[in-house]
Amino acid sequence: MTEQFDVIICGAGPAGTTCALALGNTGLKVALVDKNNFPRDKVCGDAIAAYVPKVLNTINPAYAKALESFTAKEKVNTIRVVSPNEKTLDISYGEDGFISMRLEFDNFLLELVKQLPNVKLLLNTSVKDIVIDDKGVEVYLDSSLKLQAQLIIGCDGEQGLVRKKLTHTQLDPKHHAAAVRAYFKNVKNIPKATFELHFLKDVIPGYFWIFPLPDNRVNIGLGLLTKTVSERKLNLRNEMLRIIETVPYLKERFEGAEMISDIKGYGLPLGSRKVSISGNRFMLCGDAASLIDPLTGEGIGQAMVSGRYAGWQAKKCFEQNNFSATFMKHYDKTVYNKLWKEHRRSYLIRELLINKPKLFNLSVNLISNNKFLYNLTKKVFN
Repeated sequence: MTEQFDVIICGAGPAGTTCALALGNTGLKVALVDKNNFPRDKVCGDAIAAYVPKVLNTINPAYAKALESFTAKEKVNTIRVVSPNEKTLDISYGEDGFISMRLEFDNFLLELVKQLPNVKLLLNTSVKDIVIDDKGVEVYLDSSLKLQAQLIIGCDGEQGLVRKKLTHTQLDPKHHAAAVRAYFKNVKNIPKATFELHFLKDVIPGYFWIFPLPDNRVNIGLGLLTKTVSERKLNLRNEMLRIIETVPYLKERFEGAEMISDIKGYGLPLGSRKVSISGNRFMLCGDAASLIDPLTGEGIGQAMVSGRYAGWQAKKCFEQNNFSATFMKHYDKTVYNKLWKEHRRSYLIRELLINKPKLFNLSVNLISNNKFLYNLTKKVFN
């Protein structure tokens, strides 16, 4: 069986759903394919940038309005950085971000997509093969269905078939992180509207995090460079438990707390290098395009930004009937013009400051006690 579309989007996470939303009301016939049913969990830190409502607003103000009414989120407007010498620095943001479980946030975005008459959802469906030639794209599914289109957009992660099949990008341990995450209840002394990054001396340049969620729940995790994990032969699950159980100032906060999920691991393709994110008849978004912030590990906002741009680029492709690799470079340029400067800055901060405990301690002490340096730091992170 063969079904005809204009655009095929692989992956219904934030990148894929945002791309589909950006293609709404274009008259293009879109297939959105995902191997899972929804709602589904996705291992993540669950932090969502303050600019996400603006991304949705540029597509349709009704989507930003819907996000305002979305209740399964906890507002955050302050980042708490704890240096290796346990000095605390709180940096306030000018706007509110939020923390929301991916189980709920991703499903919220998918529900918006379901309202689009030009998008067909193919959930619980895996992509088995992709073939691109001068005539178009063919996608073979595990359901014995074949999809044909002019364009494919890979939003299916770094291990997704679109990236593996259509690019030569390989995992680089220097530009990749590994992380583990679990959910807890009743952790003590959770500061209001604040997400915490604890740069412990034996895990830097990675960090231990505590992110607040509704109903007295928290997202707890630990992330390090894949290169560091390999060199130190670390078991991140055991390392996270060790931190909770033995670091004195954290141990007392977890006394009486309850872990309400398993500890799960995941990989983060960092945006500290530029990789190929488009080609003849295809584009990559989100994790498939290695767009995660190299310092904070935040990637949901970047995924949605890239998904929006991919949708807009797709519309231009059909307007000009041009799906060539050369024309797709407009997408690469737009994405990197938006994100590269910030990612490069994050990478340099990580390498030149976070990776040097004594300098990091000194910097946090200076910023905490100097109003001018504090205000300058706020400008950098806002």
